[in-house]
Amino acid sequence: MIRLENISKSFEHHSNKIKVLNSIDLTIDQGSWVSIVGPSGSGKSTLLKIISGLLKPDTGTVNYRNVNIYQLSEREKSDFRRRHIGFVFQDFKLLPYYSVLDNVILPLYYDEKKKDLYEKAKVLLPSLGIQEPLFSRLPNDLSGGEKQRVAFARALIANPDVLVCDEPTGNLDRENRDNVIEILLQLTKQGKTIILVTHDMEVAVHSDNIYLLKDGFLLSNEVKV
Repeated sequence: MIRLENISKSFEHHSNKIKVLNSIDLTIDQGSWVSIVGPSGSGKSTLLKIISGLLKPDTGTVNYRNVNIYQLSEREKSDFRRRHIGFVFQDFKLLPYYSVLDNVILPLYYDEKKKDLYEKAKVLLPSLGIQEPLFSRLPNDLSGGEKQRVAFARALIANPDVLVCDEPTGNLDRENRDNVIEILLQLTKQGKTIILVTHDMEVAVHSDNIYLLKDGFLLSNEVKV
């Protein structure tokens, strides 16, 4: 279970303080899929960063199974993210001069033997629809859908409990978007917790809970599907 309590965050802009998040409370059950929707600039990505331990809130706590991640040291927090949280982004964030296999093993590169990591990746990639002829290719030789599947493999290589997805279908066509939806549904069946930000309600409707982030507040009863 992930529990956010009284999360607030402000930023300075031209000497003005702008409040982006306002006293947000949120509980996410293990194995559930939560989608956060809202207009551009509403703070969705900021909230994701706070949930992920990447951005300290001005007020409030983020607890993973009663561990307050903002009471951890920077090194402890980094270790926690690497082992428990996988990240998937709209622009994939694959390293252009690394092969598919090398991109996938990056999160655990310094933790395990390279040979063992390659074996893990070679099992994981086909489960996401990436077959061996593509393992040695560079990202620029892949389609958008293939890049996103590789990004999912990288996020899953450490077998995390939680998958944090920031607009994972934003750069994909309808067919590849639907493929990502199927991957997410399969991951929830495996007990993964999904936290997803999206503008696409056709993606969000598959989640267990949809929240609207508006004017700094997180609303759960005003989302129309």
